[in-house]
This record gives sequence, structure tokens and C-alpha cells, in this order.
Amino acid sequence: MVSTLHKIKLAIWLARFAYIIFFCWLILDFFIWDNDARIPGLLFFLIGFPLIYLEDQLDKLDPKYVDTIGHTVWKYLLLPWFLFM
Repeated sequence: MVSTLHKIKLAIWLARFAYIIFFCWLILDFFIWDNDARIPGLLFFLIGFPLIYLEDQLDKLDPKYVDTIGHTVWKYLLLPWFLFM
């Protein structure tokens, strides 16, 4: 049986991967290719909702995670999502 913590960690890693991909696509589309960045911007915005929720759930399930450098880095990496909101 897979525990809830392992399911959340898997979901977080998938959401983080998508978040990074959409953020890079957004930067490339907007600044490099000078295209309309509606689609990558929308996807980046929408993936932020579940990622914030999953990060909060992981904080509750794994109290040691709050003290790690990964927690601090991901809270910092989620900052652009808040700026776009």
C-alpha cells in the first residue's frame, strides 16, 4: 500500500516539473520569441493552485520538511506565481 505521504510527494514532484516547464515556456514565449504568452501564462497560473495546496499538505504531514532547504527553495520559486496573480 502506498501511504498518503508518498502520494503527495509524487504529486508534488509532477506538479513541480510542470511548474518549471510552464515557467520556462512563459519566459521564452514572452521575452525571447516575442509571442503572445496567454497559453503558457494560463498553464503556469493554473498549476500554481494545486502546487501551493500540495506544499501546504506536505508541511502538515511531514514536519521535518519545513526545516529543509527544499522547502525554502520551493517557497521562493513559487513567488513568481504570486506575482502573476
